[in-house]
Amino acid sequence: MTMQGVGPLVHVCDGPGGLVVWGLAEPERWGVGVQVMVEAGEDVGAVDLDGLGEVLEHLDAVVAEARRFVCAEWGVTEEAAALDGPEVDVYADGWMLRFAEGDLPCCEPFGVGVWFEGQRPVRVEDLSGAEEIVD
Repeated sequence: MTMQGVGPLVHVCDGPGGLVVWGLAEPERWGVGVQVMVEAGEDVGAVDLDGLGEVLEHLDAVVAEARRFVCAEWGVTEEAAALDGPEVDVYADGWMLRFAEGDLPCCEPFGVGVWFEGQRPVRVEDLSGAEEIVD
């Protein structure tokens, strides 16, 4: 499947909980990891791929907004949080920017996620208890 302006998606692996994980064929083009996750048997076309393209086009602003949001929600400074290693995780029902690295205790081992509605952050998720996706 090809996304206009973003490029083709390729199957990466079968993930936890019956998810099928797709990735961009040229991740280095965007400088960020992108995973599109759908339920087994669900068409990847159910995902808002145009929205993903919009996120990637404005990635620097989205990452900065997500950092500010986490720090405001948890009452820490950006320097203390040291959130880095952003990745974009897209699902049929929405998307999350995940900081894979950070100095907050909850960042081990999988980081912290910021759920968005469109381009607006709405919720922070502690991913310390998440399941690992193995390629």
